[in-house]
Amino acid sequence: MSSLFMGGCNAVALERSQGPVPVAVRIDDAAYWLEEWHRTLTLPGDVLQRTLQARELDFQNEPGPRTRLRLVLLLAEGKKPVRDQSRALKLLREMDRMKASDSARALAALLEQALSERLWAGEKVNRLRKQLKDAKARIEELERQLQELTSIEQRIQDRTKQ
Repeated sequence: MSSLFMGGCNAVALERSQGPVPVAVRIDDAAYWLEEWHRTLTLPGDVLQRTLQARELDFQNEPGPRTRLRLVLLLAEGKKPVRDQSRALKLLREMDRMKASDSARALAALLEQALSERLWAGEKVNRLRKQLKDAKARIEELERQLQELTSIEQRIQDRTKQ
């Protein structure tokens, strides 16, 4: 008998035998979620909409933590055509975490934090852009007024010279 060690996982005992024997190893579903996350990031553009529709249908048919997280991953981390981070965050917050596995709960917490920070940062950037736009408009208005005052001053100087 030998032991197989996987980073962050418990040791799994494997039996050696003389003939071909299938080996079934149950790995914590953290590996599943990492693979799912990677798959989401690498989906080609032409497959995104079909994948979103399939995941929404899966979630409607079985609204458990696993189907919810698969949909959330696509909405949160998918490419722009399917990305909807506000909806992803809402779905996460509505998830019954008591029914989820440990790794699914950990993923949900990680995604919720990341999405909350991204949405906060996005709102902050939008506010700063608006402030910048307002400041530019104010600068343009002040420059226009300065130009008018300069013109008036020039006309007054021209009159006094005559």
